[in-house]
Amino acid sequence: MKWGAAAVVAILLAGVVASGVQVVARTHEVRQLHQALEASRHHQDRLAAEHSRLLLERGARSAYYNVEQMAETQLGMRFPDRVERLPR
Repeated sequence: MKWGAAAVVAILLAGVVASGVQVVARTHEVRQLHQALEASRHHQDRLAAEHSRLLLERGARSAYYNVEQMAETQLGMRFPDRVERLPR
């Protein structure tokens, strides 16, 4: 009967060790996934900030004065000397 009890204890011990190894592996996996999630959130925050900055820049560039200035400097356009209103 001693060998039977020793075998049961050995099997139970092996099960406990295997279970412990699985717990450690899953804990490590959860930590890695949490780090990846935090990195993704940080990247998303940076992209949202850049998007907001680009929206502000687009609004600033579309202001009438800036459009007129860009037309003159970059495209060589100028306002005509004589402006006539056409009848409808």
